[in-house]
Amino acid sequence: MKQIFIFVLLMMASLAFANDSVTSPYIEDLHYKKISPFFDTENDKQVVVYEFFSYRCPHCASFQPYMHNLTKNLPEYVKIIQVPLGFNPSWKVFAQAYYTAQSMGILKQSHQAMFDALHKQHKKLRSINEVANWYASKFGVDEAKFLSTANSFMVDGMIKKGNNIAIKMQIPSTPKLVINGKYMPDVTALGSNDGVIQLSKYLIEQEAKSMGLIK
Repeated sequence: MKQIFIFVLLMMASLAFANDSVTSPYIEDLHYKKISPFFDTENDKQVVVYEFFSYRCPHCASFQPYMHNLTKNLPEYVKIIQVPLGFNPSWKVFAQAYYTAQSMGILKQSHQAMFDALHKQHKKLRSINEVANWYASKFGVDEAKFLSTANSFMVDGMIKKGNNIAIKMQIPSTPKLVINGKYMPDVTALGSNDGVIQLSKYLIEQEAKSMGLIK
């Protein structure tokens, strides 16, 4: 009798494993990397999706239409946090630009425009002064205020915080998404940017279920 009971338990475990394999087409350490240790998002009400990028990065520019696919009609239980990286001087200028535009309330209209200026119109924006002049001419902001904000301790602190988050999450390149401080999709294994978005949506749903945000 005991042997039959053990056999039934083993069969149930095998069926559960088989069902998991069928329902999930993704493989850990192939299609996505599990970050260890997990990064604490300090948010138990939402699934947080981090987007690591730089305006200077051509792959990030190409990724934007796919990112728009992820962010449109976003449910309330999902939050996107964009992290512009500034590990080198040429990238730091554009991290300054991002956070300054955010603090001045023009990020929504300027975000895609900056990608287009660099990668479609091939604008030569190398210094923070040239970048400030571009924002002033394009969006009518005060150039001197833009510069003072870009060079402030506040913006510098934001850049350092973003860089530190990237280090803790072991971000190897851009663009990169991290789902809830835990999972990093691999575009090479997935074969396309669309594959990254589809996996991200799947992981978001799984995290939302595990957090009790959806059934």
